[in-house]
Amino acid sequence: MKIEDPLTAVLAIARHTFMKLLVSRKAAITVLIAGFVAAVMGYAGSLDVDPLADGTDMLDVLILFFFMPVMAMIYGASLIRDEIDDRSITHIAVAPLDRAYAYMGYYLALALAVVVSIVVVNTAGFLAFFSQNGLDREALEIYAEFTALVVTGAVVYSSLFLCVGVIFKRPVYFGLFYAFVWEGFIGSLPGVIQKFSVKHYLRSIGAEWADQGSLGAFSGATDPTAAWVALAALAVVFIVLGAWTFRETELS
Repeated sequence: MKIEDPLTAVLAIARHTFMKLLVSRKAAITVLIAGFVAAVMGYAGSLDVDPLADGTDMLDVLILFFFMPVMAMIYGASLIRDEIDDRSITHIAVAPLDRAYAYMGYYLALALAVVVSIVVVNTAGFLAFFSQNGLDREALEIYAEFTALVVTGAVVYSSLFLCVGVIFKRPVYFGLFYAFVWEGFIGSLPGVIQKFSVKHYLRSIGAEWADQGSLGAFSGATDPTAAWVALAALAVVFIVLGAWTFRETELS
């Protein structure tokens, strides 16, 4: 098989899956979450606040801390498992294509869908808050920083939750535990234990960029270079583990 054949198949699977995600109920959930974040941040922005510090804190808590892993979990945890359970994945099972390639197609579609959804949520929250307090250069820098952080987070969390979806038969339960308990609780504890969460490394990078709010004062941050290496390593490990598990899983 020529190398362009599997690459073409990967792109075809990615395109088909991405379009399916765009018209799924998950997209409607994105709209609802964006509306909720805009309402909360819009209200906060109307109060007597420090625009830069409080705006950074709102984006940190609502987007990076909470909705970033939740959005990836909603989109990714059941993406492959649902197709396995309802037998719609049969075309992958019988195709003369290494399933690792098929898995990469799913991952590319998922990562792109999560990037689009979380950038929409981040933009809605940013505009709702900062449009009331001035969209100056410093505000736009904050937006650029958080956009880069959520895109990075989308890539890593997508690899995690897609992998979870092929390892566990009820991946949503694990996804809920990880998003709400592990990231929310373990990632907030002081000391070394918080380094066992993706959020810690995202906030470590953000702490290097941010000059405002609690993110800029994140005292337990890992060195930014080490944080980038850790996130890249986690993404690669989850992708490889997920692809291997998917190859070995009985689909029919």
